[in-house]
Amino acid sequence: MLEAAAFVSKFMLYGAALGGVGTGLHFALGIHANKRLFLPLGGFLAGATLLRFLVVHAQMGGGIAAAFSSDNLHWTWAGIGNQTIALLAGATLLAATRIQSRRVLAAAASFVIAVSFGLAGHSAGLEAPGVAPYVAMGHVLIAAFWFTSPATLWPRASHSNDEVIRRTRTFSRVAVFIVPAIFISGLWLLWRIGGGIDGVLSSLYGRLLLGKLALAMAILGLGALNMTVVTKELETAPASGRKALRATLRIDTVLFCGVLLLIASATTITGPTE
Repeated sequence: MLEAAAFVSKFMLYGAALGGVGTGLHFALGIHANKRLFLPLGGFLAGATLLRFLVVHAQMGGGIAAAFSSDNLHWTWAGIGNQTIALLAGATLLAATRIQSRRVLAAAASFVIAVSFGLAGHSAGLEAPGVAPYVAMGHVLIAAFWFTSPATLWPRASHSNDEVIRRTRTFSRVAVFIVPAIFISGLWLLWRIGGGIDGVLSSLYGRLLLGKLALAMAILGLGALNMTVVTKELETAPASGRKALRATLRIDTVLFCGVLLLIASATTITGPTE
């Protein structure tokens, strides 16, 4: 039961964190202007963060009954205390963006949440982490930018065709520059944390992350399709263009859920050899 709780809490935390980072980045870049998203996102991230802390504390104590015990609290805090503070700070900044509607607040929330992934986890737990935590932070920022696209690029009936085209073009202009970065950083982290090529190919952890890489490549391929084909169709045949965009974004959503499942599995049921 505790292992199931760990998996669910990781899945929720990753989804909330990536959703918060991506939504903040898209707001800061002007891709969307829906500030109503930030309060529920901040609340969900705070709840997922606290749930994750309780589950880790229960694991430290050896059972669910230990979740609210003060025993071993110092060990739990030593492991994920700084990350918990950063995530809660990011959640607070998301909520503040709903009130103040400032792009700088949204950008700050995205940055703080991304930083939290370098304060704990496998990249920070390496014997000699070096730049791995910083690469992980950057990787999260870039991945979250893609992760949020099905929500912010969805062509709603209330959006004019000019607005839909503007959003997709703004997204594409940024995506062109970050695709190499997400690919290179992902491969490097896989190699570094997975223990080299032999470690990746011979471990369940490595194979799960290879599956994640395959799904990420499919997502990037759909992004290229949107940039080269769907956007042009939106200009020449708006109705069919919207239909095509919805279809690719639906597939993206399924693939992103698959990515979250694989990452949650890799960080709960197994782990890197080092």
